[in-house]
Amino acid sequence: QIGYVVDGRLSVAVEEVSFEVRRGEKIILLGPSGCGKSTLLKAVAGFIEPVGGHISVEGHELVKPGPDRAVVFQEFDQLFPWRTVSDNVAYALRVTGKEKAAAESTAARFIEMTGLSHAAGRYPHQLSGGMKQRVAIARALALEPLMLLMDEPFGSLDAQTRSRLQKELNEIAARTGVTILFVTHSIQEALLIGHRIVVLGHSPSKVEEIVDVSDIEDPDTEEFIEARRHLRELLADEGEDVDHAVFE
Repeated sequence: QIGYVVDGRLSVAVEEVSFEVRRGEKIILLGPSGCGKSTLLKAVAGFIEPVGGHISVEGHELVKPGPDRAVVFQEFDQLFPWRTVSDNVAYALRVTGKEKAAAESTAARFIEMTGLSHAAGRYPHQLSGGMKQRVAIARALALEPLMLLMDEPFGSLDAQTRSRLQKELNEIAARTGVTILFVTHSIQEALLIGHRIVVLGHSPSKVEEIVDVSDIEDPDTEEFIEARRHLRELLADEGEDVDHAVFE
């Protein structure tokens, strides 16, 4: 259970949510706007302490943020504007104790993985929105976290860039084996990225259903269309604008 104190009273955002994330799995948190998806992600990140129940990684209960859970947000301004692409990625490693040479070497490897080697010396104001998100992903991956937590990271991008980054994220996940917890309000995105989709109801939210889509990849197949129909029905039951959720 997760909530906030407002005017001295506890306001519950997440009522009853329970699920497991397996190593190397891509889990999607999907639900109507305001249902607590981002709140739940922030709790896993250690930014918010649950008022009931617990969150644990590999048997260790989480109480504060740590480099084992790297976060990528939706906002484009999550980079240091006075640091280059290379320095933004390397800085996160220096903070965790890596020597300068090792940090720069590791940074270069993940910058290359996200297709940004040509822009390593640029500053954030010289990058497009999609490139900024690639830097944020490279910085998070460079920490080699147990989990990559992503809060609608492609939500502010145009459709073409969003589609390209979804494919790139899947390729990176396959290459690195990183475990991902991904928040989205797009059914299409959930199906394209996820192995399992945790569907949440309205706040104070509960898990309505966990849908396994690990065998579904091609959006032109009957299985993909059927899974999308099922998810639309689940969200429609929650009063969500499903056309907006699907086609955004």
